[in-house]
Amino acid sequence: MGWRGEPLLLRRLKYHVGEAVFETSTIIVAMHLAELQLTPSAVFIRLLCLPLVVIVCKLCWALQLAWGYFRMKSAGDINAVMRRMSCLNSRSHWAWSVAIFTFFSCLLMVWHAIVFLLMLCYNHDGKETFAVQFLMYASASLVALNWSFWRDFVRNYKETPDREGSDLAMLFKLELLCKMYKSKAIQSQPASAIAHLGGEAKICAVCLEDFKGKGTLARLPCGHVFHPRCINRWVLEDWRCPFRCSLDTQRPEVTPRVMEAWTDPAEAVQV
Repeated sequence: MGWRGEPLLLRRLKYHVGEAVFETSTIIVAMHLAELQLTPSAVFIRLLCLPLVVIVCKLCWALQLAWGYFRMKSAGDINAVMRRMSCLNSRSHWAWSVAIFTFFSCLLMVWHAIVFLLMLCYNHDGKETFAVQFLMYASASLVALNWSFWRDFVRNYKETPDREGSDLAMLFKLELLCKMYKSKAIQSQPASAIAHLGGEAKICAVCLEDFKGKGTLARLPCGHVFHPRCINRWVLEDWRCPFRCSLDTQRPEVTPRVMEAWTDPAEAVQV
């Protein structure tokens, strides 16, 4: 698709949630005023039903994105990360969320503009003045809010550098690492399991630091143990044990675009 707005969406997610809550409450108040003061009230209520449904969908979508993100962020170790990994954390899901949020903003902006024009042309008496003015000003403010979200995305989307190839390689690496842990090609174990060993067995051969008494270690099929962060980066780049032992699993085939970014020395996997 070419969408590169996932980091932007993550930075703006709290604003999307706040705006959705504000817009939902504003539409509900407007529907209540229309029922009490406007005639025929059913027409105005039906007119506000579409934006209410759309904004509730946007709110639920934003909340599930936030829940998935903070659930992964609160994971204490690699085991928790592997258990909590789901489609909510995939790049494609966030890319589609960017597209859907932009579509929602455009749809709501147009619909609220229609409501504003209808209220501007509506002939009302003294009893209906407050409800008409509320609907008019609320629609104008919601048009401005949704326009600002749309404009913010368009401006930042154009200024974002094209890193689609490197992003594709990074995604492939992380998905591959997840599969290796789930298939037990890399096994996690507590650091206390090797506390009785001495010498080089208590030192990570990648970073040359001692294993702490607490925490999680990663064991390869050959039996060598390392810090998870160290061996994750090593295996994804070299596909074998630092002691040149085989992983006993075949490296999957990758496309030329992924391989080109894979072999880029500037690429680093941070997990």
